[in-house]
Amino acid sequence: MTHGRIRDLLEADHARLSDLLETAGSGAAVDLGVYQRFRGGLLRHIGMEEKLLLPAVRKVRPGVEDPRVARQLKLDHAAFAALLVPTPTPQLIGKIRRLLALHNAIEEGPDGYYAECESIVGQDADELYARLKMAPPVALAAYRDGAKQVEAIERCLLAAGRE
Repeated sequence: MTHGRIRDLLEADHARLSDLLETAGSGAAVDLGVYQRFRGGLLRHIGMEEKLLLPAVRKVRPGVEDPRVARQLKLDHAAFAALLVPTPTPQLIGKIRRLLALHNAIEEGPDGYYAECESIVGQDADELYARLKMAPPVALAAYRDGAKQVEAIERCLLAAGRE
């Protein structure tokens, strides 16, 4: 395996998602078509981490992950999921953008969480890389708006220490 393929794959997905979010929110109104691609892509990316990457690390070396980092990632993922429920607005996109910057900083780079995970899985990296590449798209629910969604977002951001 070429060292860094998993990290490269996931970081490239971060860049793709950031580009979609910027495009969706760059005008006076949110481009809902582009935002839907971002929304589906971010949920797929979260699934890749939660269902493939983190379990692969736990399988190879149970208890090796830094519990603070793993907890922060899970709290951030919950906040992202909550942020993706309501119809997007420029304000909502701003919150997502800020959370992405904080979250991605934990995962990216030669000393980031992705590099650490790739090192831990070692000889299983090729199989994990293939599984990550094949991760299926996520079915998207309709937007839900209202006070409950706003409260859920605020609770999740607060729990993640991000608001």
